[in-house]
Amino acid sequence: MQVPDDEGIQRAIAHMEAMLTSEDAANVVGSPAATFVCLGMALEEKPKLQPASVSCYEKALEYVGRAGHPEPWEHCVLLQQLGAVCLRLGRLKEADKWLEHCSRACEEADGHPRDAVLFQRSFSTSQTRLEFAVMVAKLRAKTSMDMGNETRAREFVAEAKALQAALSGDAVERQEAGRPRAKASTADASKQLWAEEPAEEVILKEYRFMDEGPTVLVMLDLNEHTGLGTEASESVTSLRQFRVNCQEKALQIDLRLRRADGRVSQYRLPLEPLAHEIIPEDTVPKLRGKEGKRRLEVKLFKREKDRRWYGDLVCGTPPVAPQTKTAAPASKEPAKGTILNPLTAEEIAKLPKPGDSAGYNRPSSFRANEVEAIAGSSCPAPEQPAPEPEPTKEQSQSSPAWVADVLREETDASILLKVRLDDALESVGLDNLALDVNDDQQILTLHFGIRPFAAFRRRRIAKPHWAKTHWDAKPN
Repeated sequence: MQVPDDEGIQRAIAHMEAMLTSEDAANVVGSPAATFVCLGMALEEKPKLQPASVSCYEKALEYVGRAGHPEPWEHCVLLQQLGAVCLRLGRLKEADKWLEHCSRACEEADGHPRDAVLFQRSFSTSQTRLEFAVMVAKLRAKTSMDMGNETRAREFVAEAKALQAALSGDAVERQEAGRPRAKASTADASKQLWAEEPAEEVILKEYRFMDEGPTVLVMLDLNEHTGLGTEASESVTSLRQFRVNCQEKALQIDLRLRRADGRVSQYRLPLEPLAHEIIPEDTVPKLRGKEGKRRLEVKLFKREKDRRWYGDLVCGTPPVAPQTKTAAPASKEPAKGTILNPLTAEEIAKLPKPGDSAGYNRPSSFRANEVEAIAGSSCPAPEQPAPEPEPTKEQSQSSPAWVADVLREETDASILLKVRLDDALESVGLDNLALDVNDDQQILTLHFGIRPFAAFRRRRIAKPHWAKTHWDAKPN
């Protein structure tokens, strides 16, 4: 691609401006500034067309100062873009000029660029005011270094570090620096408190907070939360006795006061990590209340203004410093249960086996409810027969040689015993059977012999019925 010359770039910009300022385009697009900014950002990505992006930004700058562009951060962002592109192109004098204008405009602007509506929402940034100022100071330091002015570059580096420290520094010190100088006696007393070594350090665990929409108000009641009563309020005379340090997800409040016995006590309220992110540089501490009942109010500005804070202000517990752990020795044995090292038959047999019930794989609560439902049912469950007693030693003896097999069939109403005799025996009749009934013990004994019994006693046996503990059969 051929690099366009300045004359061709200006001619193209003039045609674009004529098209954007027509009546039809003005009704649809509005101000041409947003279009020139978007065009300049697209040309920045093409190395050979970066000079054209500078011309687009310069043309957009002409429209930003006119009516319809009341947002001061549009001017700041556009000047920063111009300075950054000129620095990449090696046009150092132009870069230094645009960045100087940007630094001055940033000091006069209110709020944050992240909250501003820039170029009809075609451009956005997540930076706060101090973060934007830090970036501009670093660009100015780089420009001065490339121009060979190391002294000026060091000044901008120091400025960037100071702004960086202000992002998470003491909110009280930052706020007091912008106010008229306090009385020398009050300032000296506060410095003396922070210079002395405290006799005791107390960690506070009580506070109050309130969601106020885009902000959160943290309140520390000196009489109640410190446990000192009115002594705490009487010992605090200035906001300089507090230090309020903020980070994006942390807030720490320190208080120094001199007790009635002359000792210096320090009270600390650590809140970390916060439930949501805040903008540290916007934190505003205020000392309110009368002399006998004072409270500290710290206004935190949310990073996400529309999110409501409720529940606990702090989520979880403070992070614990990682402890060095000795590395566990690597196992010399290969992993079990892999293709290269399969399980043995013994190991497979030791594995847990699934249950044989229908609800085995169901949740325990479901099975518990199922058992309760069965237990609480109005329909009584049929009683199962008692388990048969273990056979005695006499019952376990082997059958005679003339008995081939004994079969037992059991139903709900009867028990059928089938004895198959050896084929070598002659015919067998009822004379070979004898039935004995013991009424006292309720025992039926059936005798079978190869020879007929001499004294045979025939009785009709009533149909047995199921009792709770035993069979009951009585003769008629």
